[in-house]
Amino acid sequence: MKQTLSILFSLLCLAVLASAQTPTQIVTVLKGLDPVELVNGHETPGQTTISVVRTRYRYLFASEANRKTFEQTPEQYQIQFGGGCGQMGSLSGAGNPDRFYVFNKRIYIFASESCRNSFKKAPEQHLEIADSVPTGTATEQKRGQQLVQLALKGFGGAAKVDAVKNYQTRFKLAYKQGDKISEYPQTLTIVFPGQYRNEYDWGSVQTGDVLTAGTALSLTTRAAATDTWQREAPVREALERALYREPLAILKARREKGFVAVATGTGKVGETTVEWLKVGIKGATSTLGIDPKTGHVLQIAYRERKGAFGDAIKTFSDFRSVNGLMMPFGVSETFNGKPVNSPTTTVESIIINANLSAALFPQP
Repeated sequence: MKQTLSILFSLLCLAVLASAQTPTQIVTVLKGLDPVELVNGHETPGQTTISVVRTRYRYLFASEANRKTFEQTPEQYQIQFGGGCGQMGSLSGAGNPDRFYVFNKRIYIFASESCRNSFKKAPEQHLEIADSVPTGTATEQKRGQQLVQLALKGFGGAAKVDAVKNYQTRFKLAYKQGDKISEYPQTLTIVFPGQYRNEYDWGSVQTGDVLTAGTALSLTTRAAATDTWQREAPVREALERALYREPLAILKARREKGFVAVATGTGKVGETTVEWLKVGIKGATSTLGIDPKTGHVLQIAYRERKGAFGDAIKTFSDFRSVNGLMMPFGVSETFNGKPVNSPTTTVESIIINANLSAALFPQP
């Protein structure tokens, strides 16, 4: 129960954080303290006449030398996670740039004092890093490629998969608190190669993250007015990993440089015996459970964060034909071995090769 409440709290925080953002406003951060000094353990005020603006943050410096040091390696001294809450991660809403904590010579900001306290208890469990690249013997790698072909067959065949230019899935998220159930739409849009848009409609505000042309953008819409702002490298990397948690996107990437597929044995998904296929691409490593009879991907497991990082497993069912591809309409999830009961996720529709508006993927 404690874990379920923690997951629900984390997910609801995403909505609250996102709705509170004022992304187009340039703000002076860290209470005006010099970030170079702060990383080195000193709370030294900066000067308003010596500053640097990166995305929506203005950093002040105590000296020109510190400003130059910052500009030489900004990733070392700037706020981490692209300004996302340190407890919730780079894809959360913005943290309070004056509520900070320095860990391992990096600066993190937080949406609340409870977020900061949670991070301070176990910082390592909140750090975002690329997954390890899968390794295996020549035999395991050969079987891995065979399993890739089997999974392609399960979707309808390599030709059908290769013909997919885009797909869009609409979900309904249902959160239960006591006797009340709140429902929110989520829309996931992927355009190949490498474009990804994940958006939520929270009612009075809509939020989204977009990966396009190697750049990450975030969106906030209120009263039909949309703010769009460019995000930093950690957000782009997190969005790339999210893209390659999608089984169809993984298979579409099978010819890309750096794609690795390794067979790792057999197991069970429910009552069905599956073969495990570990795949890695662009920092995202996932394990697919493939039904050897149908080729359907019945499960995907990967490292995910719901607050702290843990083991996420999504199990797929109810496969239906969409434009000749077999797509799962049933999905259930566990986190660290416990069912994720809130929110419940319902797939409402899947559209393949739609005539999508170019406005879905704005240029920075």
